[in-house]
Amino acid sequence: MKVLNDLLGYKNRKLYQHNKMFNFTLDSVLVARFCNLNSKKKKICDFGTNNAVIPLILSKYTKAKITGVEIQAQAVEIAKENIKLNNLEDQIEIIHADIKEFSKLHNQEFDLVVCNPPFFKTTNNPKLKEASIEIANARHELLISLEQIIKSAARCLKNGGNFTIVHRSERLSEIINLFYKYNIYPKRLRLIQSKKTDNAKMILIDGIYQGNEGMEILPTLITHNDDETYTDELLKYFHD
Repeated sequence: MKVLNDLLGYKNRKLYQHNKMFNFTLDSVLVARFCNLNSKKKKICDFGTNNAVIPLILSKYTKAKITGVEIQAQAVEIAKENIKLNNLEDQIEIIHADIKEFSKLHNQEFDLVVCNPPFFKTTNNPKLKEASIEIANARHELLISLEQIIKSAARCLKNGGNFTIVHRSERLSEIINLFYKYNIYPKRLRLIQSKKTDNAKMILIDGIYQGNEGMEILPTLITHNDDETYTDELLKYFHD
């Protein structure tokens, strides 16, 4: 069933979501807000855009042209509806394509590539059997691997372009190794903890294609207070 929702506290932003598909989470908001949206960013690409939540958030902070790439046909349909619903057809384009093939046709075209990727490998994962195929594809590396995502990002980026990704903290060393393998130099890293006493389970990392050494470790983001409410810092991400 398709449901119309307000997009958090953002003015003039609504989106359709489908209960059988992967609905947007806090990760999408955080990675969108972590992007370095300076005036040099003229063309942006969102890998695995799903219902286009990341382009919708980015459009509040930049006038750059944004391309959302999505392989699942039903997600593409909803993403296009969401762009039309928010009257953003002149800024955001949704492309139905495999990221791996898309990257071969768009060499060194983008100033920024952003991605909220599938987090989980497929080996011996019992949750795969519990999910719909759409949700499984969004959460697990069934259609594309982490390395293929990073390789595709490097192919699409202009020299000096940024790649920004959110992921599970246990895969950080793998991400950094793959960044270097494809000439993306990690520049900013932020750990995300649910509460002050928890270990960090998520990370935000931004790198520059053909960049230089030197990574800034930013203060950890705490998302929840002890009473399970959102922290004041996190709430700042949820509105204009």
